[in-house]
Amino acid sequence: MIAGIGRKHWFALIVLLTMSAHYLYFRVPFIANDYGRNMVDWPLLGDLLVSFPLLYYFMFRPSWKVFLLKWLVFAMAGFAFGSLIIPNGSKDLWRDIERLWPLLAVVQGALELFLLVYMVRRIKALMRLGGNADEALATAIHGRFAGTGFAPFALFEARIWYYGLFMRRGEQLRFAGQQHFSYDKNDGNVSNQFALIMVMLFEMPLSHLMLHLVAVQPVFAWVLDVLSVWSVLYLVAEYRASQWRPVSLDEKAILIRYGVFAADRSVPYHLIESVARCGDDIRRQRGLLRYRQFGSMNVELRLKAGSKLLNAFGRTQSVERICISLDKPDAFIDAVRARLAESG
Repeated sequence: MIAGIGRKHWFALIVLLTMSAHYLYFRVPFIANDYGRNMVDWPLLGDLLVSFPLLYYFMFRPSWKVFLLKWLVFAMAGFAFGSLIIPNGSKDLWRDIERLWPLLAVVQGALELFLLVYMVRRIKALMRLGGNADEALATAIHGRFAGTGFAPFALFEARIWYYGLFMRRGEQLRFAGQQHFSYDKNDGNVSNQFALIMVMLFEMPLSHLMLHLVAVQPVFAWVLDVLSVWSVLYLVAEYRASQWRPVSLDEKAILIRYGVFAADRSVPYHLIESVARCGDDIRRQRGLLRYRQFGSMNVELRLKAGSKLLNAFGRTQSVERICISLDKPDAFIDAVRARLAESG
């Protein structure tokens, strides 16, 4: 019997090979498609709606809630894939599917609204107990979406909505850790974020007015309006979270929080080889995590060989160095060295 991780790999391989075969069928003339003259789209639809979901069910035996969620993911991702690869002249069933894109957008909006309402009610109750926003968000989301694979995405969206719209009195928030270090003032970090948001807000009304005047189909203009406002919400959430979510030193690890876009990391002290000042001219490379935003990187954590950290999806990732931009780098370095001496 295939082990759990093996089943995931086999399932991903089967889906990848099948979708590659569909891509070749629609893009490469050969005998099966009458050399590009006779292509049908129903086999792809059958795989998306029947074959893949059934294969997933029999391989993993999930609960009905998890199964229906996965089926919805297969369908929506597959519909977008089919719209891209199927030539217009061969779209029969897909023409009817593409007419449903507004309905799919409504479904996505309904899911966001459900998450929003659920989050507000649940978070308020948890915040009254301890005031720890991150812990309340994680508890609420994992309690609702545990085991579905949707939890990391839901937690990301929940943080966007919370810090973008619902956070009040950030100075009263509580975060895990015994020592906290900010990063909002380094090189005018959040001031630059605020300036970017204001530029977008000043530019949006005029540009979108012109878009509505020249748009061939008004629905496209409205879609762009919604996406623009949504993107501003993301930037506002990043701006507000950067003011209050700290990098912290806990009893056993460094807790790296950096706005809402970057994945949180927990770095155990026993993995840290050294900590020192660094310059800002460090390029992206494998094994390097950079936390910068609009500031300048000034602290480098060098990890021991073979160190692995969990990412936002709970998977291990090899990490050699972590570079961070902080307001008080020397105080942070001294505190980390003291922790390393204690654990040493």
